Amino acid sequence: MSPTKMIKKAVCTLAMALCAVPFWNCGSESPEGAPTGSLEGKTASVALRVTHVEVPLMDSIVVECVGADSLHLTAGAKDARFDLDLFPHDHWKFRAMLYANGALMQKGEIEMKLEAGSTVDVSIPMHALVGFVYVEIPLGFGNPAGIASGTLTLASSQATFSYPMETSGLNATFKSEMLALGLDYAVTLSLRDSSGVEIYSMLDTLRIDENTPVPELSINSLRAKTKIALQVADDVELQIPLTLPATRRKAKEGDLVISEFLVNSKNDSIAFDFVEVYNGSNDTLLIGDCFIGKTSALKESAAIRPVELPPRRALAIGSDSSEVVPEEFRLVEKMPQFNKSNSSTASSIVFHCDGDVLDSVYYGKVDSLHLTAVPLNSSSATVARSSQLNIGAWDDRENPENWSLGSPTPGSL
Repeated sequence: MSPTKMIKKAVCTLAMALCAVPFWNCGSESPEGAPTGSLEGKTASVALRVTHVEVPLMDSIVVECVGADSLHLTAGAKDARFDLDLFPHDHWKFRAMLYANGALMQKGEIEMKLEAGSTVDVSIPMHALVGFVYVEIPLGFGNPAGIASGTLTLASSQATFSYPMETSGLNATFKSEMLALGLDYAVTLSLRDSSGVEIYSMLDTLRIDENTPVPELSINSLRAKTKIALQVADDVELQIPLTLPATRRKAKEGDLVISEFLVNSKNDSIAFDFVEVYNGSNDTLLIGDCFIGKTSALKESAAIRPVELPPRRALAIGSDSSEVVPEEFRLVEKMPQFNKSNSSTASSIVFHCDGDVLDSVYYGKVDSLHLTAVPLNSSSATVARSSQLNIGAWDDRENPENWSLGSPTPGSL
């Protein structure tokens, strides 16, 4: 098949902004040959912020500062910030290294002068050294497409590589080793069912170079159709049609689960009462004639304003009567009065549509009738914590061990 769209991307850069906020002092040892005068007088107070284009399977960013002193800074996959004082020196070297997929992937270096009391901005151009291919295929609740195994094959003029499919939670994934840049690769992707019968295959070519070091292939449901998307960062996209069932339809049992809830937030400026549902299907679900309540009875439920919920997205449902709730979460006129403690009274949250219960969760007190219950934050706690489901254990969600308490994250897993 041929790609339908491709947008080129500029060379990745790693920007480091330095501004005045002293926090981290340099070490006491100076590298050999450093001028003794560089350690005297005022320092240059800097805040080091590392910004970068994220890539799949990113491990860490390492920054080395070498001049009048030396620093070795390490950050995780998130944006990194370091506040520090640097001694004046004519030749400060800043080196940045980005590790992904278990190896050094990009690096950059720049040299500059720092004067006492100065505030300086620095950008380090990052250059890709190698690339890799990462494929992510959402299977959906119950794996309706029946994908059981698969193989990704990459063939260049120099070598051929083959990688088996791995399953992680609700996704199937393929990931290659680090690959040489400047080569064209023939890509073959084959998906098979439990009997070994091929249910999907793709054959195409891609080029891995400094501008496109990480082609990321993923299957995405886009309302009425599903596509496989070859993406590099956020602004490069190569789409190939894929014939898997995907459509816009009403939600039914097995499509979604209650993934998070908070019923004792006290409606302050930090948290608010909400119930979150997650669409684990490969379709866009039409949430209409749906209710959230303590039971499936309409008198104990609140009608949800009709919305469309894309696949693998979470929807937070909150009250329109509270100004604390963000606008996009105000989906019911008024939230039901859910029980706010683990009392002797049965306490449930029920999501139902057209008279059918799609999912429910029990968080009341454990007794002879209710042998398990989802953990609930104390209503007297000073900091609100929501009850959150490990979405990878969606099919065992009645087990309280698959729930935990944490900072509320309505609308995102």
